[in-house]
Formats: sequence, C-alpha cells, structure tokens
Amino acid sequence: MKRLIFLLTIVVVMSFSMSVNAQIDAGSVMGMPTGTTAEINAITTANIGSTAFNTDDESIYWYTSSGWVKAMDDQFDDEVQLRTAIDVDEGGESSPTSEATVKEVIDAIAPITSKAARVFYPPSIAIDASTNGTGRTVNLYTEYVNQFASINTVASTGAPAAVPTYAANELYYYVTYYDPTVFDNISIDANGVMTYDIIGQPADYNSLINVVFVVK
Repeated sequence: MKRLIFLLTIVVVMSFSMSVNAQIDAGSVMGMPTGTTAEINAITTANIGSTAFNTDDESIYWYTSSGWVKAMDDQFDDEVQLRTAIDVDEGGESSPTSEATVKEVIDAIAPITSKAARVFYPPSIAIDASTNGTGRTVNLYTEYVNQFASINTVASTGAPAAVPTYAANELYYYVTYYDPTVFDNISIDANGVMTYDIIGQPADYNSLINVVFVVK
C-alpha cells in the first residue's frame, strides 16, 4: 500500500510539472526591471551589478562604480591581446609583457603595406625650354589632375567617368629627374607649384622632367 501511494505521488508531481510547462505564456515569462533612459539614469544608488532594460534603445544596462553602462560586445583594437605573444621585432624578449599586442602589430605593418598605394608616378611632363628665363613656373598639381582626371578617359565597364584625385594639399611633390644643362634653381611649394630657371636649350626645345607624388 505504501508503495502504491509513493508511485501515485510521483505521477501527481510529474503531471503537475508537465502542466506548468504547458501553461507558459507571455505573462509568466520572467524579466528584469525596465525603464526609459531618464528613469534609469535617475537611479544613482543601485547596487553594483544591478541590471535594467532600457526601453528607449532596447538594450540592457548594468550599474557600475561609474554609473549605468550599456551592455555590449564592442571591443577596441587596443583591448585585444594576442593569445600567445609574438616577437614582432625579433628582439627575443623573454617577458610576455614586452611582446606586441594586436594593435602594435597592425601599427607596425600598416606603413609597410600602404607604401605602394601612397606613391604614384604620372607620365613625364614636357617643359618648354625654347628660351632662357628666370622665375618660370609650372603647376605640377594641375598637370597631375589634367592627366588623371581627364574627361577623355577611356574606362572599363562600370568604372567611374573620372579617376579619383587628391587635393593639392594632400600630396608631397618630388622632381626625380631633370636636365641640369637646361634647368636651374628648381623649387616646389606645398601646393605643387614648381619654380625654375631655363639656362640652356635642348635640341627639340622641350625638356622632360619626372615627377613623383606621395600621399601625406
């Protein structure tokens, strides 16, 4: 008889448990305290670790020693540490704390990988050298824009009509070749205007200069 009562008790408990699970609805779901941003921020004496759901941005906030903080999984690059430290400079450091973080690795690699894209070479520029003269000028930036952003550019299907160009103050300017028997006193200002003297005439009265642009 006792055994029968025991079995009946188990059946009743199991039936009750199944009945509870079957009757779950929106009203029986447990939640956390809710409030607007203003209402949550008005609470300045909550226990550290307390949580609340912000109905304005539909996000969870928790209370810290600095006040309410939005719970999110965003992470900045300087917060990411390597699982196993690497020796970027091959210095053989023995202490893991002196090894590189991910951010340091990125900072070290970026200048190397960006060099090719930061330096470009327009076609050589022909300068009229048919007569001698001083204080002459040529705008290297204008020459660059005329060559790269010409409306007569033939582009591949789907490409923009013009090649994107930099502003004059976004570039460094270099003249890497000129004929010293033709040119003298060459200088270039920050906006790419080259000033020069002509001291001799080449055979065809035009002389080429090679120019390099570097993105700042």
